[in-house]
Amino acid sequence: MELKVAQSVVINLPAEEIFAYVAEFENAIDWSGFVINIRKTSPGTMQVGATLRATSRFLGRWLESTYEVVECEPGHHITFKSISGVVPWVFYYLFEALEEGRTRVLQEAVIHLKGGLLGLPGPAAASTISRQLDHDLLTLKDILEARASIQQGS
Repeated sequence: MELKVAQSVVINLPAEEIFAYVAEFENAIDWSGFVINIRKTSPGTMQVGATLRATSRFLGRWLESTYEVVECEPGHHITFKSISGVVPWVFYYLFEALEEGRTRVLQEAVIHLKGGLLGLPGPAAASTISRQLDHDLLTLKDILEARASIQQGS
């Protein structure tokens, strides 16, 4: 079974600035409710082929996964997929520039389930993941807009 969950939010910052923050995956610890720890495991810049190792928490369970960046267009989109771990995931982020320096950030997650996720039936897993992704994007918005406001006030 394949689950696809999509969420979006408008952030009052330019796409390039948001992309740079999100593409620095270590920042996910601050804005993602899933991510406990994440680190880049390949040398060089964030580009196609880069790998990451993540520890996530979902429904009280700790999950270890390795991800690979499979698409990357700086300032516009980035896609990474799990190449090891309990559940195959693909995450896609699109940064769509809007008027007045604002950006629509779209986050999609595609999860390939075999008999549910950690014992949850597919619909319950989708609902749980959707709520978490929505919360994560709102947290991302709050963090980035607060940082920009502090920087402007300095």
